[in-house]
Amino acid sequence: MSLEDKIVLVLESRICADLYFIRREIIGTKMADVMKAIASLKQRRIIYVANSRKNLRTGLSIPIYSLVSRRSFSTTDHETNSRVEIESLLAGVPSERVIEFDFLTRNLRSDKSIIRILDVGSGEFLVEKAINILGHNKDWEVFGIDVGGGFPEKSKRERGRPNFLFMRMDARLMGFRDEIFDKIICIGTIEHIGMLLPNYDQGKTDELGDLRAFSEIFRILKKGGNVFLTLPYADRRLYRDKPDYRIYSSSRVSFLIRHFRVKKKEFYHYKDGKWQKSMRGHISNKFQVMSASEIPRSLHSRTCLCLVLGKE
Repeated sequence: MSLEDKIVLVLESRICADLYFIRREIIGTKMADVMKAIASLKQRRIIYVANSRKNLRTGLSIPIYSLVSRRSFSTTDHETNSRVEIESLLAGVPSERVIEFDFLTRNLRSDKSIIRILDVGSGEFLVEKAINILGHNKDWEVFGIDVGGGFPEKSKRERGRPNFLFMRMDARLMGFRDEIFDKIICIGTIEHIGMLLPNYDQGKTDELGDLRAFSEIFRILKKGGNVFLTLPYADRRLYRDKPDYRIYSSSRVSFLIRHFRVKKKEFYHYKDGKWQKSMRGHISNKFQVMSASEIPRSLHSRTCLCLVLGKE
């Protein structure tokens, strides 16, 4: 397979990516060769510059490449309920976010003009940026917490929204009063809580960290409120827990969310370079024996479970 074909496969699985992510995904490739291949693909109009991001260290603009040309996005209800600028939010992050963000933006809706939302694990404000568009012309209060990430100096007015506040806080012991939030978002976070994290908890592991966090989430969520949860899944325990994250089985998920009612459940399996939706968490025997080399290193698991939970 040529280098150009490999670049196309990376973009097919992620929707979009920058130069640095593409090079990391293609093992043993020189940066100069990747740049040359990208230039050729652009010239032949196979890939496009869909957007750009700012390098926080140098301040330079870095192109984000996609298989589709750059689109203009508006904030009409129809469009914000579909894509919500997913392409511009996903550059350089794990590819589970492709389906997780799409799931969130399809389900995070409210007829109320005033609601209070909490994003658990909002290190780089990606979810808040999506909420910024979804809550356009609505007075949504958005709070973000993270145990070690985030940029507090920018938190209050990130992307021009004065009603967003970031706080450095442990999800296992949140300093909020009971039943204060209308919606709580936990995207790609619960599997890390209590696991080994750099420069945190002195290298200790809290095996019940996810349960403690979900008990807190239940406590601070209003009755009638919703939780949006995504996590790595393996129904037959094909994977063991990693040092810094868990893999969830069906029984483990059931115990985690036992106090909530499941309002929506969607499974996605990574196969042939794409995420494919399924009605079940079960994977065919042929799929189970896929070589580990066929699964990108950035993925936590080949199956992702997306849930909307309700508190009654």
